[in-house]
Amino acid sequence: MFGTDGIRGFPYKEPLTKKTLYKIGYSFAEYFKRKENISNIFIAEDTRSSSKYIKNNIIKGINSAGVVVIRLNILPTASLSFFTRKYPESAAIMITASHNDYRYNGIKFINTNGEKISKIDENEILKIFNKKSRLKVKKIKNITYENSINEYADELIRCFDKPFKVRKRFVIDLSNGASFRSTPLILRKLGINAKFISKTPNGSNINRNCGVEDLSKIKKYVVKNKMDFGIAIDGDADRIVFVDTKGEEIQGDKIIFFLAKSLLKRKKKLITTLMTNKAIDSHLNRKGIDVIRTDVGDKNLSKRMNDTESLLGCENSGHYIFKQYLNTSDANLTLLLLLELLIKRKTDFDKISDLKLNPSVLKSFEVSKKVPLDSLKEIKYFANSFNKNNKKDGYLNIRYSGTENKIRILIQHKKLEIIERNIDVFATILKELRL
Repeated sequence: MFGTDGIRGFPYKEPLTKKTLYKIGYSFAEYFKRKENISNIFIAEDTRSSSKYIKNNIIKGINSAGVVVIRLNILPTASLSFFTRKYPESAAIMITASHNDYRYNGIKFINTNGEKISKIDENEILKIFNKKSRLKVKKIKNITYENSINEYADELIRCFDKPFKVRKRFVIDLSNGASFRSTPLILRKLGINAKFISKTPNGSNINRNCGVEDLSKIKKYVVKNKMDFGIAIDGDADRIVFVDTKGEEIQGDKIIFFLAKSLLKRKKKLITTLMTNKAIDSHLNRKGIDVIRTDVGDKNLSKRMNDTESLLGCENSGHYIFKQYLNTSDANLTLLLLLELLIKRKTDFDKISDLKLNPSVLKSFEVSKKVPLDSLKEIKYFANSFNKNNKKDGYLNIRYSGTENKIRILIQHKKLEIIERNIDVFATILKELRL
C-alpha cells in the first residue's frame, strides 16, 4: 500500500476508496496515539478536486480512533512540519499527489518531529490496518484553523534574522497547486515583489503544462518579459526549480554545489542522492566537505541526515532540506534562503556556479508491469558490464518510478557518446524483454 512517499493512486479506486481511506485514517491515528500519545492530527491538502473526498473519509477514520482533526485547508506539505514541531502531541497528513496530474491523488504522513514517517512506522500502521476489527464512528468536534496560512508564513519568515531587499525582477510558476496563496503571501509580508503565473487552480489544472514537470511556460515568460530569473514550484510545494535570465534551466546539481559551499564549513557533511552529478565530490572534498549519498527521495535524505547529524540534504530534482530550520523540504524556504545568499554574495542565478558537470542523461521508458530488476538477467548483465568498464568515469542507475509504470535509466559519464550508446543498448534490451 505504501510507496516511495506515502500512498498514491487514483481516487475512488483502491487504495483510495471510502472504506480503505477510513481504515487508513484510523490506523495512522491509532498507531501514533499508542506510540506518541498524540491528541490531534493536522490535515492539509492541495488543490485537486478529489482532495476533499479523501480528506473527509480519512477524518472519519481518525475520529474513530478518538483523535481530533485540525483542518488547515490548502497549504504546502512543509507547513505540516512547522505545525507538528510547534504543537506537541501532534502528527499530520498531507493530501496530495505532488507533481502528478489531477487524476492522481495520495497521502503523505508526517510524524511528531515534522518528518516523513519511517518504514518501521509504515509496517506498524499496516499491522493495525490488516487486523479485522469493527470500527465505530465517533462524534468528535474537529477544528478548522482559518489563520493557518498566516501562521505558516510567519513561522517561515522567523527563520531569517532580518528582512532583505530583492531588487531583481522574477516570476514564480505556482503550478496551480498547494502554494498558490501562501507563496504570494510570504513574499508580500517580506516586501518582496514578484510576478506569479499558474495561480488560479480549478481542481483539475494542477501541474498541467506548468510547474516543475513542464518548464516551457516559465521559460517563455522569463524571456518575453525580460525577467532576471524564474522559479517553478510543484503541486505540493516541496520541490523547486530555477531558470536563468535566458530562460534556461539551472541544473539542480549546480544549486546543490552553491548551497553546500555557501552553508557548510570544513568537516561538515552534505547528504545527497545517487542521482547527483559526481563532479561535485572532488570540488567539495577540497573544501573539507564530505559528500554522502543515499537512495532517491527526500525521506531518505532526511533519515541519512539524522544518522550523520548533517544540516544540509539536497536532491537535484528540487528537494532541499535545511535541518536547522525544518525537517522536510520546503520550496518557499529554499527560495528565501537562496535569495538571501545571492544578495550576500552579490551574484545572480545565471552565475550561481561555474562548476563543469559530467554529461548526464536521464531517460524514462513505459512498462506494462514492474518485474523485480534482480530477476531480469539481461538488465543485471548490462549493469554489471557497464560498471566494470566505466568504474572510474561513469555512473549508472536503473530504477522503476515510484508512482508511474515507467522504468528510468540515468547514466553519467565524461563522454556523452558512451552515454548515448549505452542508453540505446538498454532500450533494445527492454524491447526484447517486452515489459
